[in-house]
Amino acid sequence: MTPFALRIKPSVQAELDAAASTESLGHFHTAFQHLERAHVLAQPATGEHVRVHWRMFRFAVRNRMTGEALGQAWRIVTAAIFTAFGLVPEGNTGGANASGFRRMPVPQDLRTIIETARLQPEQPAARRKLSVAVACAAVAALTALGLTGCMTAPKDLDVSLEKQSAAGVYQVALVPPAQMPAVNQMHSWKVKLATPDGVPVHGASFTVDGGMPQHGHGLPTQPRVTRELADGTYQLDGMKFSMTGWWEVKLAIDGPQGADKVTFNTVIESPKVRQ
Repeated sequence: MTPFALRIKPSVQAELDAAASTESLGHFHTAFQHLERAHVLAQPATGEHVRVHWRMFRFAVRNRMTGEALGQAWRIVTAAIFTAFGLVPEGNTGGANASGFRRMPVPQDLRTIIETARLQPEQPAARRKLSVAVACAAVAALTALGLTGCMTAPKDLDVSLEKQSAAGVYQVALVPPAQMPAVNQMHSWKVKLATPDGVPVHGASFTVDGGMPQHGHGLPTQPRVTRELADGTYQLDGMKFSMTGWWEVKLAIDGPQGADKVTFNTVIESPKVRQ
């Protein structure tokens, strides 16, 4: 165990203990926030980093959070491989709702703890280059495993882009661009909102979420509905899909008829080669 790991372990353990305590009281959101804080602290130390993801995995299994459990299983592997090379995004909270490559702000109290524990000199340049090369090879292997092992969508997947919201308050249609953009290209969709009998709904607001259930990660961007166009049709900007496969797009709707939500499935395919 490195000197940093020895110094940071008590602080990580304190957050893990707080997570267990609050979970036992039924405060699940607060419990997971403590796990996220433990993750931020543990990131620079391989053993601690893996241990926190293992605790997140167990939390997800206990609370039947299938997507979170799948995301943590993937993160346990990547944490074990990449942490020693320093290839972790600073401040990332570690949950499946955050991209595993996304840097995030570090709370000041956690930054102070980390800086106090980090008294080790930086890796020599030659070693860093070797670390990057090894990590890149690992990325390629893991990517190949992920693409071949869990990119096939369920055969009975509902890919309808028009359906009633969960409680039946609204009829919702998700309208993609006429020609689907390439992977990793930003684009816009439209949302059509109506009552169950087809009357357009004006003045609604939306919260957008989603991700890849089989990979356990969220959307790579933060899409949002920016404006109402006309006749209950809204502009959804900031859409991007970072890889092929099965994606969910989730809309939380707050409109004149009340609040409701709806989830759409879409399968992003590789571009067809022209003959």
